Amino acid sequence: MTKKSLSTNEMINSADEFEVMYKSNSSLIYRFMFWRTKDEMLAEDLTSNVFEKAWRTRQGFTGGSAKAWLYKIAHTTLIDYWRKKKEVSDDGNIISQAVSDNAGLDEVFDRTMAKAKLQEALDKLPKGMYNVVQMRFIEGKSARDTATKLNISESNVRIIQYRALKKLRNLLR
Repeated sequence: MTKKSLSTNEMINSADEFEVMYKSNSSLIYRFMFWRTKDEMLAEDLTSNVFEKAWRTRQGFTGGSAKAWLYKIAHTTLIDYWRKKKEVSDDGNIISQAVSDNAGLDEVFDRTMAKAKLQEALDKLPKGMYNVVQMRFIEGKSARDTATKLNISESNVRIIQYRALKKLRNLLR
């Protein structure tokens, strides 16, 4: 996928260019949302909302990095979601989700427990390991991009990644 900046005119006038931007950034925005919500369906819905808002507000795009613009919209969308969720009581959420999804309570419970266990294990990682795991597996960055962002060598990223995964395996047993 091409990673280029779009001019204001390209963003406003070309549905094809917007589609290219969508295809090259949708998985990143999804991972961003999933990492923060820990819910696949919710992350998909929020990702959809981000691109809907981007399409509706593309007139306000002033050029530059489309990815940065999308992350800003994603961040705002997530804040709006949490504010609305706070206003509404969430009693019985697992049961209503299970009924609406036609999934068994056991399956929903197992998935919820697995996510909680993984998050607990991730929280036990040292900050350096956590950052590498987040960038490599959640944000989907390459080892080179991770190294550049963390100001360490690419081989060091791979070593930290290996050690972090080994530690996670031990924590999850």
